[in-house]
Amino acid sequence: MDWSKFSFDFHLNELGTIAQLIAIEAYKEAALNLVLPSAWREQLDKLNRVRAVYGTTALEGNPLSEGEVSQQMEVSAEPPQQRATKEQIQIRNAWQAQQWIRLRCNPENAPLQVSDILRLHKIVTTHSDERNNAPGQFRTFSVTVGSQDMGGVHRGAPAETIPTLMDAYVEFINSRHLKDRHPVIQALLAHFFLVTIHPFGDGNGRVSRLVEAGLLFQGGYNVHGFYGLSNYFYRNEAEYKTLLQRCREQQPFEVMPFVAFGLTGFASELSGINNFIKTKLNRVVYRDTLVRAFNKRASDRRRLLNQREYHLLEFLLDETEPTDPFSNSPSKQIKISELREASFIKAAYSRVTPRTFIRELLRLANLGFIGFTRTDNGAIINLDFGAIEKH
Repeated sequence: MDWSKFSFDFHLNELGTIAQLIAIEAYKEAALNLVLPSAWREQLDKLNRVRAVYGTTALEGNPLSEGEVSQQMEVSAEPPQQRATKEQIQIRNAWQAQQWIRLRCNPENAPLQVSDILRLHKIVTTHSDERNNAPGQFRTFSVTVGSQDMGGVHRGAPAETIPTLMDAYVEFINSRHLKDRHPVIQALLAHFFLVTIHPFGDGNGRVSRLVEAGLLFQGGYNVHGFYGLSNYFYRNEAEYKTLLQRCREQQPFEVMPFVAFGLTGFASELSGINNFIKTKLNRVVYRDTLVRAFNKRASDRRRLLNQREYHLLEFLLDETEPTDPFSNSPSKQIKISELREASFIKAAYSRVTPRTFIRELLRLANLGFIGFTRTDNGAIINLDFGAIEKH
């Protein structure tokens, strides 16, 4: 791109985003219309924050796993920083920056200023990214980023123009021209232009994604927590980086590919929030259904569920908790062969024949509490949440 011709002008076919924006609004309203227990809200917020920190640092090459990221986010800031590795400090910095931008972007606060972006950069990079980078200061040298296999190489703005460009950037993200657009589009454009200017020696992507998340929060689009698109960008890293570069190829910038990509991702993130809530609700109500069925008489001589069947279904409910709480699948599957070998099942059915175990599984399927799926590797049991309506 030609920096001598740079401006904050862009082409965006907003009619082409309507379907995605409708999906975002529908997911948002569906989630916000439910009053969640405080424990669920706290769990959801923590999961989203971990995913955001993991995604934004993994994009920069940080090798720590999501579990290790969660551990580092819980580490006190008191111990001297030299006790931690660079990778651990990056995680802690990203976590602290996330907390800071959440407070700074409270909807009642003043719009973001250049000083806020500098402070955010200082939090993100201090003690972790100081080679060819001064935390909290604009770079004073030229940079090129990217690679040919991900859309090409991008040259950041000339160092001498950065202070003036960043003043103009803040004016742009706070302008009526941008504020008249949907908040998610605002956030994505703020991200695009900041990472395009590339004002710092290092940490540009992390700061851009935090500004994006802050604007989403300011616009009321962090549903039941604080998060952004970092995890989605990481899961689709090649497309993310390639689209950023493609949108810079001509000026005014053709930003539609990146915006459409981001909108799809944000709809996916909100869909995941709804999946989390739906799964929680289904499993709570399913458990209540089991209690009801256990207390219900099928005849004078037996309950709808006997005690062994009741405990079997409770065990299945615990064992099939989804690995990914945001997945569209409400339940993890379990093979009958694995179930039969579980120590709990062996103990529960130790005084009856193996035929009794199979007979009771079939009975629970006939009652609609479970279902079977046949695969090449054997039969799989699925919880059937339709039991909630039947019983």
